[in-house]
Amino acid sequence: MSSFANSVSSVLIILLMTAAGYIFGLKKWMLAEHKHFFDKFLMNFAIPCLCIDGFIHNLTPELLKGSWIFVAISFAGPCVCTVLSAIIAYLLRLPRNRAGVFIVMGGFSNALFVGYPMCRELFGEGSLPYVMLYFLSGSIMVYAGCNAIFAWFSGAESKLSRKQVLKILTNPPLISSVAGILIVVSGIVLPRTLSSLIGYIGATVSPLALFYTGFIIYEAKIKNIRFDRGMAVMPVIRFILAPLIGAGLCRIFNIPVPAAPIFTVLMAMPVITILVVMAKEWDADAQYAAVGTVLSTLACFIVIPVLMLFF
Repeated sequence: MSSFANSVSSVLIILLMTAAGYIFGLKKWMLAEHKHFFDKFLMNFAIPCLCIDGFIHNLTPELLKGSWIFVAISFAGPCVCTVLSAIIAYLLRLPRNRAGVFIVMGGFSNALFVGYPMCRELFGEGSLPYVMLYFLSGSIMVYAGCNAIFAWFSGAESKLSRKQVLKILTNPPLISSVAGILIVVSGIVLPRTLSSLIGYIGATVSPLALFYTGFIIYEAKIKNIRFDRGMAVMPVIRFILAPLIGAGLCRIFNIPVPAAPIFTVLMAMPVITILVVMAKEWDADAQYAAVGTVLSTLACFIVIPVLMLFF
């Protein structure tokens, strides 16, 4: 029970920081136009610094050599969840503007904005390399997979354009992750001043990401949550089937501790935060996406302590 109590305490910290973002919106301290700053600062500056800092301080060449299997299942897990969600969306006969949203909700988890601070609280600083490796795979999957899914269900060409592929390959978190790995492999030691600066900026990711998530919940309005067709099934995929798939992959490929529980928890994270933005870009049902984001984020704070009982 001490493990359960520790997980409750860790989740409570995340919940309170998320609640702070909700209060910022309620008090009008944070407005809709501020989201542009959060998006740009986090994705183009803070998260790249976190990736580099996380790799150079927590990843070793020895750990990197054996990490290919972890990266492989980080691709496989979301792929299995996406296919499963597509089958369920077909069986539920969801309209096209909701089917793509449903598949993305079931297929992809919020590994960074919620997953990183959650794993850091649950497993300590040693979890960071695994979170970064999962995010390295996930960032490609999210940008490529989500756009392809939305393109298909919007009636547009399902093939990614050259511009979209270029955007995927040049997104700052991906580039910084590769840079961090190259620094580790080459044995380069960054100057102390630069290393400290990168560390300080990267440390802003957890609070800002959780404040941002809380504001998203405020914008979506909790009172607007409705269990439309498929919405009651989505948490089952996200919080029961996804971690079961994650645990199964870990067992099949003999993923050891501490990587196995970290991967399983990352698979059980809520819906990706950028889902609402992507739904609007592709003229999908953005309100449906917002409700799924809020519902899964709130449910996450209940599910994770229970999930931790199995580790």
